[in-house]
Amino acid sequence: MKIIIIGAGRMGLWFYKYFSSKNQETYFYDSDLKRVSELKEKGFMYRDIRDIKGFDVVFCSTNMKSIPHIIESVKNSGFENYFTEISGLKEPIVRNLTALKKPISVHPLFGPGAKKAVGKKIIHVPVKDKEGEYKTVKELFPEMEVVTMSAEEHDALVTRTIQLVQLLSMIYNRLSVEGDWGSSQKMMKFVESVSLYNSDELIKEIFELNKHTKELEKNVQEVLNEINSGDYRIMKKNYFEDLYNKAYKIMEEDNM
Repeated sequence: MKIIIIGAGRMGLWFYKYFSSKNQETYFYDSDLKRVSELKEKGFMYRDIRDIKGFDVVFCSTNMKSIPHIIESVKNSGFENYFTEISGLKEPIVRNLTALKKPISVHPLFGPGAKKAVGKKIIHVPVKDKEGEYKTVKELFPEMEVVTMSAEEHDALVTRTIQLVQLLSMIYNRLSVEGDWGSSQKMMKFVESVSLYNSDELIKEIFELNKHTKELEKNVQEVLNEINSGDYRIMKKNYFEDLYNKAYKIMEEDNM
């Protein structure tokens, strides 16, 4: 296949290297000319976005607010092959994707620090042809575990599994004082580094555009109110001990 990656950020380059390792003919495009020059000097192959009609896959790895404009440009170009996007929210994006002939919407549940693709999870959100799109996702990422869910299910899941961790991490970052951290502080800093994506813009977009964010704020406030009133109870015996053991088991399995 001939693939072009739009957006040469850390995640975009991860997929550039991934597809290149599969012997796919892979190129990148980025609007930052300085970034383009630096990457070309390092051996990355560049192609102008105006040449996309010759590609089998356009792979979009940009901020979410840019995606509708990119989709419109791709549509107007006459491109009829696979357009794949990897945004962290789906409801604001999927409705735009229906304008394309072969849209693919996925969300990798790993960051650019992942050293291998084997066993990694990727969420597939159907747009127009659930079975056909799923088959293409499996062809693009054969060693990954693909989970299919609707855009609404995905965004609700993101609220609980990603945004909650990000919210707690950002609160911790603003309240903690760097210094001689103990194991708990080091663990929280590790969680923070994994969850915040090294992108202020991406964090802002997720919290702004996800309709479930207000529900998250409400749930967090309810827990705080319970704690302050003394109504908060841990009903399961050895709850924290079990949680602690599970956390360390996960880290050992991922060789962290």
